[in-house]
Amino acid sequence: MRSIFSMFAKSPFKPLTSHIDKVRTCVDQIKPLFDAQLSGDYKKVQQISEKIIQLEYDADKIKNDIRDHLPQSIFLAVDKRDFMQLLSAQDDIADSTEDLAVILRIRQLANPDDLKEPLNDLVDHVVMSASSACDLIHELENLLEASFGGVEAEKVEKACHQLATYEWEADKKQFVLAQKLFSLDDSLSSADLLLWNEVSKKLGAVADKSEQIGKTLRIFLAK
Repeated sequence: MRSIFSMFAKSPFKPLTSHIDKVRTCVDQIKPLFDAQLSGDYKKVQQISEKIIQLEYDADKIKNDIRDHLPQSIFLAVDKRDFMQLLSAQDDIADSTEDLAVILRIRQLANPDDLKEPLNDLVDHVVMSASSACDLIHELENLLEASFGGVEAEKVEKACHQLATYEWEADKKQFVLAQKLFSLDDSLSSADLLLWNEVSKKLGAVADKSEQIGKTLRIFLAK
């Protein structure tokens, strides 16, 4: 099979963008996954979970191809280690999304009404944060053309700070969800309580990894 990197040999950022586009397809399934879960449509939960797992596998193939074919030296103002860190951050978003899909496949979790509002609030925020991180990767070509400076650099810097704010807000929403979850411990089984807590953590991880993209891009700008 032809390497995706060989298709874009002039710039390592193009295959990186192809990877983030596949990561986005995983992120785009988070909201439908939880809509199905909260409506009690467990068959659909299984279907969407299987789709996410396949999409994450597809993203992994692109990631591995980039790693296998990346030249020892990149003739850009980017350190190879920083480039690989950015690729890893992208991969972590897809991995965390897959973790969500796996958890929701383990058991048909109960859906207490009191849990739905804080959960939906966190889900919506996490998806928005991850989508913003994906959008930011598409700015790399423009950033390169601007030699990592000027108006484009200011735009990316501002977006990176925004991702940090999103992650901080996600932490607060995750705390609200945890408070609500553990207030329901008398009405939830131990298994459901444990798995819902894991769901909360994995949603937080998606926001954390999205912020990591911003942190890595700020390293690009600082060099």
